Amino acid sequence: MRKITQQMLLHEIADWRHRGLIDAESQQRLGALYERPGHLLSTVLQWLGIGAVLLIGMAVLGGLSLLADSVLLGAVLFFAAGVGLWLLGARLAREPAQRMPVTGVAILTIGLILMGASLLLGSSDSAANEYGNLPLALLATAAMSIGTAYGYRLRWPLLLGLLCAFHGLGSWEAYGGGGSYYFDIQDPRSMAVIAALTALLGLWHQHAEDRTLRRFSGFGRLYVIFGLLYFNCSLWFLSLEDPYRQTLTWTLLFTLGAIAQLVLGARFKHPSFTGFGVVFLGIDLYTRFYEYAWEQLSAALFFAVAGVVGMLLGWLFERTALRAGEAGQ
Repeated sequence: MRKITQQMLLHEIADWRHRGLIDAESQQRLGALYERPGHLLSTVLQWLGIGAVLLIGMAVLGGLSLLADSVLLGAVLFFAAGVGLWLLGARLAREPAQRMPVTGVAILTIGLILMGASLLLGSSDSAANEYGNLPLALLATAAMSIGTAYGYRLRWPLLLGLLCAFHGLGSWEAYGGGGSYYFDIQDPRSMAVIAALTALLGLWHQHAEDRTLRRFSGFGRLYVIFGLLYFNCSLWFLSLEDPYRQTLTWTLLFTLGAIAQLVLGARFKHPSFTGFGVVFLGIDLYTRFYEYAWEQLSAALFFAVAGVVGMLLGWLFERTALRAGEAGQ
């Protein structure tokens, strides 16, 4: 049985217990049929591998400044090391015995980061002390990562590829100091269209995974998650109060987009569309409430009203979900 199917069945069993359809003993007995041995250890190893990738990735970016005096040599060394780690990681990740799959994926990902860094370093100008074309390096890394993911049927490179693709197409994040982080999208209008198409591609991909794309199980879910995240964030940013934007139009589109996700989630029984729709519809309602009520109400009354409205919406969504579940039985 595929891992994603096991997770879905365990989620359904937990939902039955939450709704009171089965007792704790029945949940434990049913869940034991689909629990994977060593799941906790596998999860710990996976997160250790991801942490190692992030730390080494930061070391790579720090090494760019150290190699600024020898740009060509640094680019060649980075690319050669990246290719070597990429080949080694691919062999470990696809080894039939599966002795070090997480380590293999981590090494492979480090290799991809090094190759992307070599492109960034190779296009930099050491005389002007300026780094190279960052969007080009990100998009090239995205292409290599996505190609690797499909070539070796590995999901982690696909995640890296989608992250690089979206940031290369015009979104970035930065640390502002004092514990503040900033996230920005250069052209939210274009990003919303690209992200929506990515989410729809992911929806098609997931349905095709039951037939022609069975070897790439789980890939479509990543497309859906990234697409919905950037789609909703783009419309949310466009709907924020700004005298130079048509906020009413974007607010309506943001609201309709969230409702459309709820409809698609119910139509295709897709938890990601439903989850993102609920979360960003709640963000939309809270944003509008904040814009129109923050200066009209006292702080205590503002948060009291927000809390009551939140509980009512939660009760409404839960009742709707229960009725939909009863109708489907």
